[in-house]
Amino acid sequence: MDILFVGDLVGAEATEWLASRVPELRRELDLDHVVVNAENSAVTGPNPMTGFGMTTDLVRTLRDSGVDAITGGNHSWDGPEVADVLNDPRVVRPCNVDEELGRGLITLGSGDTQLTVVNMLSPTAALPGMRAPVPEALWPAWQRLNRSGSLSGTVLVDLHGESAWEKASFAAAVDGHAAAVLGTHTHDPTERAHLLDGGTAFVTEVGMTGRLGHTGGGFNPTHFAARIRGEDHTALPAYELSTGPLALGAVHLSTTGPPPGRTVRIQRVH
Repeated sequence: MDILFVGDLVGAEATEWLASRVPELRRELDLDHVVVNAENSAVTGPNPMTGFGMTTDLVRTLRDSGVDAITGGNHSWDGPEVADVLNDPRVVRPCNVDEELGRGLITLGSGDTQLTVVNMLSPTAALPGMRAPVPEALWPAWQRLNRSGSLSGTVLVDLHGESAWEKASFAAAVDGHAAAVLGTHTHDPTERAHLLDGGTAFVTEVGMTGRLGHTGGGFNPTHFAARIRGEDHTALPAYELSTGPLALGAVHLSTTGPPPGRTVRIQRVH
């Protein structure tokens, strides 16, 4: 089975750009599934707790292009259309947050192409003021999923977190039980893509999809610089996107075997 996973989409323009490319990517890579993290696809204001997230129009654009599952992170609960977005059957929000809206995983396909997409949020990425409750720790959340019997077919985990060591440790802990643990949230892609002994593919940070700029995160760094100086960045104008060339942060997985499924190849797609 062949899967394309795309890291954090930044802005509506990047969303439209990716959507225009998905049909071609599906043909070129002979993809069975496309999974996209879109928690930054809508940038609407100066407050990082309310000014990101997704919209129903952008979700529809991705789905119409051929995207099978849309994951999130700490910004899953942002934006004025959050209820409608999270209730979309192809949108997945972090499973380890105790929240009635939406779902923490989704199972696609059947038989040899059955894929379960799990979204997890590290407490390291739960910024102060997040609209949802503090996330449950990763390992208890994973154990709960195992006990529930909901991890069927080949399992892909979008792990949204700050700490490289935490992501690597979690991947090692689930090696052989998940086909992939793919890091998101920090936007700047890490070079190495690992195949662990038990058949789990691991990338510390897949990277963002959007316009390159000063910091590689897809945004003008003015707000981030103000925050590090201890200034009230919410008094600044709305976030501005970078103006460099558009970049794709993605990985292509090839998996094999009966459930739980293992990855036999992982390659970056630029």
